Amino acid sequence: MGKINAAKDRHGIGNHAVDHSFIAVVDEEPGFVNLGGNYDYLSRAYYISQDYENDGKPIKPTCKEMLDAYVPPLFLEKAKKAGLPVPEYYLSNSYFDPPVIVDPVNPFTLKGRTVLKAGHVKTIAKSLTRNFTYAVCCQQIPPGGRVVYFNSILGWAIQAKYREASRRIWECFSIPLARVRLIWTESGEYLFSDISPLFPEDLRERERHHIEENVSWEN
Repeated sequence: MGKINAAKDRHGIGNHAVDHSFIAVVDEEPGFVNLGGNYDYLSRAYYISQDYENDGKPIKPTCKEMLDAYVPPLFLEKAKKAGLPVPEYYLSNSYFDPPVIVDPVNPFTLKGRTVLKAGHVKTIAKSLTRNFTYAVCCQQIPPGGRVVYFNSILGWAIQAKYREASRRIWECFSIPLARVRLIWTESGEYLFSDISPLFPEDLRERERHHIEENVSWEN
């Protein structure tokens, strides 16, 4: 199903200066869209967007938008200012109070933890803060809340119940492919919690089909 099915390097920068094979034009959207999927700082997709910005070509996401989406406290603050519901959160380099989602802020630790009980707080805090050196972003899980994930594809999701959330993520953060984390509350509302990479090779068939139906490729 076109370029989105091509195997891509998950981690290396590779030949980023010339490899623009993830760039597309979305129907009824101005400019170009970077469908790299992994928008981490200094990733291949990051450099490709940087190339387009340097050439004066409009591109989604921009490098700034990538950082806003992938740094947990920036994500939460930007979402809150845009009117998206988010959980209560705070920064700490030591203690946190379960039940809580703990995301590292430093660039050396990638994965966070969901901590439901107090028994291992000190051990987990020591690990995620690198011996209480770096901050972590702590999101409180409200009583009865549960953590859920879905794939966001250009503001669309396979599951109908997540499509409004996907649309709002796309409008606020301009991230074309995202693994979105929500906290689903006991009252049936959702809180926006996190965005992480969604690699093109991990897309489902319906998600790839949705992309191919709605974009045209630059190259």
